[in-house]
Amino acid sequence: MNSISKVMIALIGGAAAGLATGYLTAPRAGKKSREKLSKEYDITKKSLEQAATKKLAEAKSILNETIEKQAQNGKEVLDKVKKVATFS
Repeated sequence: MNSISKVMIALIGGAAAGLATGYLTAPRAGKKSREKLSKEYDITKKSLEQAATKKLAEAKSILNETIEKQAQNGKEVLDKVKKVATFS
């Protein structure tokens, strides 16, 4: 697990703990607390989905670059093998 993942987990955990504490100590009626909690949940969910989508796109990009590099390396090796085989 890299440091970015650890930071993200810590931020999510801290946010959840803060929200829980705020909702448990807030002087609001139950219905208003549930409405606010639902709204905050939706906002947090959207934020996490956006972050996950961004990280997935980054991972795909890295994977595609790696595949392209390895394919090129494989072609170069194959060309060298062909040259050696034709001289033998």
